[in-house]
Amino acid sequence: MAGDPKPVPPLVEGAEGRGLHADTVGLLEGLCTTRAIRRYRDETVPDEVLRDILFAATRAPSGSNRQPFRFLVLTDGPTARTAKSLVAEAARRAWGTKRSVDRYDEGSGVDRSSPKAAMARAMQDYVDHLESVPVLILGCMVRHRPPYPVEGASIYPACQNLLLAARALGYGGVMTSWHLFAEDELRATLRIPENVFMAAAITIGRPVGHHGPVRRLPLDELVYLDTWGAPAPFATDPPGTRHTRAGPPRD
Repeated sequence: MAGDPKPVPPLVEGAEGRGLHADTVGLLEGLCTTRAIRRYRDETVPDEVLRDILFAATRAPSGSNRQPFRFLVLTDGPTARTAKSLVAEAARRAWGTKRSVDRYDEGSGVDRSSPKAAMARAMQDYVDHLESVPVLILGCMVRHRPPYPVEGASIYPACQNLLLAARALGYGGVMTSWHLFAEDELRATLRIPENVFMAAAITIGRPVGHHGPVRRLPLDELVYLDTWGAPAPFATDPPGTRHTRAGPPRD
């Protein structure tokens, strides 16, 4: 959707004396309110904003500080458009299968006001317009050993930093795995070496909607003390917490 571009926040002195753009939210607020944003305004993301978002991403920790993360940024060039189309087509195929297998259009899904139906609409709109997202970023990791179960610990923190930095500057995004269904074509198109793990496809843009209260389970259902399942007295939601009950569609 078209919209008047919002001004980029002013520069401030950031870490190590670098001039970074000012945050629009505090750290804890950003951590607690960053939603998966799947709808974007028809508005480019300025290079200086991309610089700050990716700078924050690359400050993330990694095993032995090897910093194996690499970010392939796709905006509006010919190659980028081809790659976006590959991901979008794969996403539509995969979502179509998931929508049927997980019965999104059955049970409570027939009620358009239900969370299940709302999720289905959001996902359909997202995959239908994936080619036109302002920015698609492939989060990758250069392997120095054969694949192993916890290797994502050296790339996924950087992806989360990226999403939080986007939130801090008035943007939003979502991390997906749609690229997996077009991996061979993407490797050929983007010349990605075989020793590189393609960990995530992250879309970024100015939100059509907004960040805000996220639907999550209450803290006392997620935190234990000393032994599995044992209540933790301190694990209570902060006063005023809303929209904490959530979960995948069950019917």
